[in-house]
Amino acid sequence: MAMGSLRRVALGVAALLVATGTACVPSGGGPGPGDGSGHVAARGPVAPLASDGRWLTDATGRVVTLHGVNEVEKPAPYFPAAAGFDADDARFLADHGFTVVRLGVVVEGLMPEPGRIDRTYVESLAATVRQLARERIFVLLDFHQDGFSPKYNGNGLPDWMAIDDGLPNPPDAVFPLYYIQNPAMQRAFESFWANRPGPDGVGVQDHYIAGLTAVARRFARDPYVLGYELMNEPWPGAVWEPCVTEPAGCAQLEQQLMVPFQQKATAAIRRVTRTQQVYVEPFVLFNFGQVGTTLPGTADHETVLSFHSYALDTTGEEGVVANALAAAERDRVPPVATEFGATVDVPTLQRLTGQLDDGLISWMFWHYQEDILPRNVPADLANVRSPEAFRALVRPYPLALTGTPTAAHFDPATRAYELAYGTRAPDGRRYRPHQVSVVSVPELQYPEGYTVEVSGARITSRPCAEQLTLRNLRGAHEVTVTIAPGGRCR
Repeated sequence: MAMGSLRRVALGVAALLVATGTACVPSGGGPGPGDGSGHVAARGPVAPLASDGRWLTDATGRVVTLHGVNEVEKPAPYFPAAAGFDADDARFLADHGFTVVRLGVVVEGLMPEPGRIDRTYVESLAATVRQLARERIFVLLDFHQDGFSPKYNGNGLPDWMAIDDGLPNPPDAVFPLYYIQNPAMQRAFESFWANRPGPDGVGVQDHYIAGLTAVARRFARDPYVLGYELMNEPWPGAVWEPCVTEPAGCAQLEQQLMVPFQQKATAAIRRVTRTQQVYVEPFVLFNFGQVGTTLPGTADHETVLSFHSYALDTTGEEGVVANALAAAERDRVPPVATEFGATVDVPTLQRLTGQLDDGLISWMFWHYQEDILPRNVPADLANVRSPEAFRALVRPYPLALTGTPTAAHFDPATRAYELAYGTRAPDGRRYRPHQVSVVSVPELQYPEGYTVEVSGARITSRPCAEQLTLRNLRGAHEVTVTIAPGGRCR
């Protein structure tokens, strides 16, 4: 590889990875399918969620969009409550229209020794899941790593899983360039994909999947747990260069390394839960927007394509979205941007959220207790690090639709919002006449109220409600909604 190309890749990895951090229904209960007319359904998605082709759907069959945040506690003891995340934070997020949290599971905390699951750690995560579920916030359990393990100045997996054959482990190779600078870390990833035996003779990948399975078993009956992300920002190892030098990109590496792991991990989860989703993420280099992915490429009916947007420029950002949508349409799975942001730059956040919302893609901002609120502070607007940046994330969007969305756009300058959706479900079914669509219209964007123009549906919510509810008109094939600031709210 030419030095200039390597330098561009290094800069890309740096820009990408510096950004990433890589990167009231109680838990256990909730209304069942078909409860589209009740009070709960009028407030947003009804748990549990599922999928219909490239769309997320709720228990009433409505098409769901999620906006949310990441909450990943990387230092010991590896769970958010230790950093002050509590019920007030869950309520704060719900009050501002967020409906999902990507909650980090750190294998170093989960399995500190070969084969031993730390049940206290799992229950600490469960306490946070309960707090979020009480606010009707869904949870994606993310098995998170950056740089494999602490042995390589990284985090996520325990050092006992790191098999590097004594290759050089330069102490000055740090996040984010350590992916291409640290031979020992690269070998550790390769050993993981090869499932080489750990200290007890059991394959390290088998141990990892045992941890996945233990967590899935604990949360299998929780309707607010969406599912399990198999691994955050996986890395192929020292063989990464084809991802940026060959036309086929990472296709062969994905098929050789990721697909066997994905299939084995999914099979293990399916022995515990048939309905919760499995989130599959391409190699981290996908996030530049320059290469596509062969993933998830699976027939499993509840698989989701997880991806991140951390490209170097607008063209790359648009490429990330286009590549994710192409893979999702090809494999008929929902695409979800499980990370983006890691900044308080307002134009950047407006641009990224706009790209994802225009693409009708659910998203989760990185990161709540790094970029929105400091650790261990009360959750309120007075403590938000950057009010304007937070406002850029609090946008109008469709929580649950009695139809399939076709277009959505929010103009942060004028605060005008436009939404269009067909009145049939993704599979062509008609919705029941009493079911309602719900659109989040946050007061933070419309403090003086708002006006609405609707065709194809009638409004059933009070004026200027933060959750606009709509009921499709008989015979309507499409609903269009236009929201503008100002209006009479009494």
